[in-house]
Amino acid sequence: MTKTIAFANQKGGVGKTTTTVNIARAAITDHGLKVLVVDADPQGNATKVLAPKHQGPLDCSLATVLDKTKSTPMSDTIRVSEWTNLDVVPAGSDDLADVAQSLVTMKAGRESRLKKAIADISDRYDLILIDCPPSLDQLPINAFTAADAIVVVAELGQFALDGLDRLLDTVEIIQEYTNPKLTIAAAIVNGVQNTKRMTHWRSELGSALAQLPTPVPVLDPPVQRATFIAEAQEAGQGLDQWGSTKASVLHQTYVQHLTTILNSIYEGGR
Repeated sequence: MTKTIAFANQKGGVGKTTTTVNIARAAITDHGLKVLVVDADPQGNATKVLAPKHQGPLDCSLATVLDKTKSTPMSDTIRVSEWTNLDVVPAGSDDLADVAQSLVTMKAGRESRLKKAIADISDRYDLILIDCPPSLDQLPINAFTAADAIVVVAELGQFALDGLDRLLDTVEIIQEYTNPKLTIAAAIVNGVQNTKRMTHWRSELGSALAQLPTPVPVLDPPVQRATFIAEAQEAGQGLDQWGSTKASVLHQTYVQHLTTILNSIYEGGR
């Protein structure tokens, strides 16, 4: 059965796109899955990495799928990525930001537009990954309504914990009104350095997530700060293609994280 995962944090610059891209790479290489990445961030960074020929405003994109006046079938927006067995729904750039604003004034059903669109194509894929924007507006709300699970992507520090509270409040609302089966599968921490302060904040994050009614694991090992991660992404290459031992080891970390996430989702769906 197809599973849909949203990668989220209201704070920008925490590595949501990097995580989405590398989890997608792990899924097609080591897990042998057919994957669709839905770029739900108007910045379009996932599109830039995975389908660079389809950046900016487009005749068919996630923006035109969610736009009530166009309602493009998602099947018309899917583009083949640079990687085998991985397709992309491009964001649509500024058009998607405009649609996010228009969704605010829509009446009943606005939260479920993405869910309905995905339902029409979900049987083509084993795994659908949604790269959410750094906000808690109608775009992530649509993503959460469509998803089986959320993966929280975070960097360590006080701001990470401040933003987490709002994210958890939003998830609770979604569970109550639009998607009662939604779970938080895990948290992935990026940009870690081996400092005493980092250790403190990681402990704080772990404690906060462990105290939820359904405890959320912070996946080990965390993703260390490293320049090769961005370099590989900018080159459109997977970490397994980058040609360094550290990159290959990190790729296997994402493989391990995906295994844990999928186990959590399937166990939660029993």
